[in-house]
Amino acid sequence: MLNLLKGFLLILFSLFCIYLLEGACFRLVDGYANWRLSLAWGKPSQPAFNPILKKIPLDHFITQPLDPQESEHLGYWVGRESEYSSKIMSFTRPLRDMYKDFIYRKIEPLANFEIRDYDDIQGVILPGLKKSASVEDVQKQKARRVGDGLEYAKGIFIKVIVQRNSDSFRQEFKDLETSFSFLLERGFACLVLPVVSSDDLVDKITRFQKQEGLLAKNLFGWAEGKAATFLMQSCQTKPDCWKAIMLTDPEQFVNPPNVTGLPWIYFVIDDDRRLQERGLDLLNEWIKLARTNENLYASRLSGLLRIGKRFNVDKTIPSYFVTYALYCAKFIEELHGDWPEVGVFSKTKFSDNNQSNLIPKSEVSSSNFDLNRIERSNNKIEEEESIIPTSFTANFDCEMVRVYRANHSNDPQLPLVTNRDLILKLGLGFEEMGQGVLEQVSVQDPLFYRYYSSLRAMEESPLH
Repeated sequence: MLNLLKGFLLILFSLFCIYLLEGACFRLVDGYANWRLSLAWGKPSQPAFNPILKKIPLDHFITQPLDPQESEHLGYWVGRESEYSSKIMSFTRPLRDMYKDFIYRKIEPLANFEIRDYDDIQGVILPGLKKSASVEDVQKQKARRVGDGLEYAKGIFIKVIVQRNSDSFRQEFKDLETSFSFLLERGFACLVLPVVSSDDLVDKITRFQKQEGLLAKNLFGWAEGKAATFLMQSCQTKPDCWKAIMLTDPEQFVNPPNVTGLPWIYFVIDDDRRLQERGLDLLNEWIKLARTNENLYASRLSGLLRIGKRFNVDKTIPSYFVTYALYCAKFIEELHGDWPEVGVFSKTKFSDNNQSNLIPKSEVSSSNFDLNRIERSNNKIEEEESIIPTSFTANFDCEMVRVYRANHSNDPQLPLVTNRDLILKLGLGFEEMGQGVLEQVSVQDPLFYRYYSSLRAMEESPLH
């Protein structure tokens, strides 16, 4: 008996040691953190939750915070979002440690990099990456002959500032040299861009992208205060010019554009701003809109919010912004150009749009509907309902069904599918998407949730 107890304690101790070792590797080893993320979510081009790991309470599977209640102070919602952002980005901590160590050790950070001017865009620091020109590049007059070297970058990190004088530009550039060097060594180009308005920002960026399409293909913007408001407004005007925007305490929050396919967004606001609550409703709309994406990576990592400090003694780029840009560029590369395009919402109400984007990708094609199985279920439910006297016939009409039909009105087979069929199929799809999804749907469309719960209860009945 004593030997059995010792063996049991040894097994527990071994499991505890493995648990500690795994946690330490995830916290300290960048390669392992990336491997565990891909194991949990799959590849960015083929994302899917790992059904086995999902049963373990890992940060990768944390449920996104629900919308705040009408009577609730929005500051509480900000706190929940900040906790979510910290946990969902926990896989970046080893890289953030590397960045912080780099900042304090690097000497002459820009010594090995070229700085070049492009008309209105001045002081672009290049990573030195080149690719050989193809026949297509020659035909598009991007190169004189096949094999010529073409300058490119994995992305351009742009610090947007309010244009005041040359001294402020030089000081900003100097403060960010070491941060830029970390990004440059990983294939990013970098620059500080002074602008006087959001229109000026859009004009300069658009002309730069037209002139240097290969170099300026993937743009990542960071701004603070008034410049952050300019950056938000540029998304209203031309949301597809950015791959990600990072905003520190914008001077004024503005309405998000009524489109899908927004760039990845990361907000940082001061704790005092959180308590004042002013503008946080617009912030909530930006975050919800940024998350309306079918790709698992985009829906989980876009639309983040963090509580931070308004003033930092250290003038470098925050580590969470650096790693956010790097991983966004990494996922873009792994998607092989399959980046979501900007599209206009079919509905004017935001809630309608949010619901339509919750519909699983596998449910888009009506050819996936197993009509025979659903029809058998319906016949049984009708038989059971006929036993109960009723003065009306339920048509199972709800917001989720109306949004789905509106978004798939061109499908010739969809009119053959009843509302009851749609509710059953969509509800099953939400359950397959993972824990918390159906709960979010129940908040956005309580009637759909009640219909689905009733139909499921009928299906699972012993009489079925």
